[in-house]
Amino acid sequence: MMPRVTIITVVRNDKQHIRETILSALAQTGVEVQYLVLDGASTDGTADIIRSFEDQLSYWHSLPDRGMYDAMNQAIKMADGEWISILNSGDTYVSSTSLADAIAQADSESSIIFGHSIEVNPEWDHEIRALPNTSLLRFAPTFRHGSALIRSEVHKTHLFDLSQEKRLGYALDWEMLHRLWQEGYKFQMVDTFIEAYRVEGISNHPYRNLLYNYRITSQGVSNKLPFIKYFIKNVAVVWLKNSCIYNFSRSLILEYMVNSIIPHIPFWSWRRCLLRLTGMKIGEGSFIMRRNYFMNANLISIGKHSHINTQCILDGRGGITIGSSVSISHRVNIMTGSHDYKSPNFQGIFKPIVIEDYAWIGVGATILQGVTIGRGAVVCAGAVVTKDVPAFAVVAGVPAKTIGSRPENLDYECKWDVPLT
Repeated sequence: MMPRVTIITVVRNDKQHIRETILSALAQTGVEVQYLVLDGASTDGTADIIRSFEDQLSYWHSLPDRGMYDAMNQAIKMADGEWISILNSGDTYVSSTSLADAIAQADSESSIIFGHSIEVNPEWDHEIRALPNTSLLRFAPTFRHGSALIRSEVHKTHLFDLSQEKRLGYALDWEMLHRLWQEGYKFQMVDTFIEAYRVEGISNHPYRNLLYNYRITSQGVSNKLPFIKYFIKNVAVVWLKNSCIYNFSRSLILEYMVNSIIPHIPFWSWRRCLLRLTGMKIGEGSFIMRRNYFMNANLISIGKHSHINTQCILDGRGGITIGSSVSISHRVNIMTGSHDYKSPNFQGIFKPIVIEDYAWIGVGATILQGVTIGRGAVVCAGAVVTKDVPAFAVVAGVPAKTIGSRPENLDYECKWDVPLT
């Protein structure tokens, strides 16, 4: 039998986005869905839109409540699914199989599973990857609440604490999750994109977020000093990122120094040291020739004994991970950024690229966003890769298609010892 999931959407006065959210929930496949929509007595026509879907909803109402968390608690008590997923109005699931894909990876003993998210900005979309190290939850959330599923029997005994709403505002979801973590429930990351969320939501207040986070993580703790330090450090980081000093310094280092100064240094050991200072991760024995162009070098990671030839473009804005013993030939383009050509405001989209161990990217090839090049795969010269390449496959053409395969017993290191290159 398919797993049963209770999807909960609470809303008030959001006729602009509620239809998109409902359609996203109803489109889920691979799971049985109980869909509960609770409207807080909207006056802008939201209820009329919900009513148009009433034959497809498990339950809905339009009644006054004490706020969104009160409405969520009401819905949680009505849940009959094995898992509960909160989908706020204005947010959507990344794909029609987001919930099924997440649950398929869940361990039987996990009470909370969580995955990745997509941040939807008026100007760009950006993938936000969850962090698998759950010990970090001591200090801050490592994933979005909307990209988590909680077992119903756990959520029903751990409702949102309305008594703290005045003190914690819109952060009661994080308070509930942190409480579950403190009580020892098992959190498990699943490698799935679950939710796409709009940044203009009610929680888009960075300084207030940090204050609420401090109040949540430090409550009931005798030694608050680590949490005070964390709070002060991140307030400084937020202030710096919103200042003109940050933008100028960031461009000075990641654009001018990386692409105009470092390439003129003839010694690789010096260039490697400076690139590492920018945040680029470079493994032992790897070599990058001069005259390459890097965007966001700080989001590029290279394993051991890999080689990047000259005149390549590495667009790290969405994140690039290059494994070990990877050979990247001359004039290769690795592009994590793009635009939605259907968007009225030419919305940017950033998705990571992964190139696994022993892969070989031929001269003039282009790897487009969101692609994974499998272990030992070969991308022939001039190919344009738009989809994942299986391990040990040989692909060629525009768009690239499989034309052969490579032996799997690979065991070598890419070496380059020509000085002044």
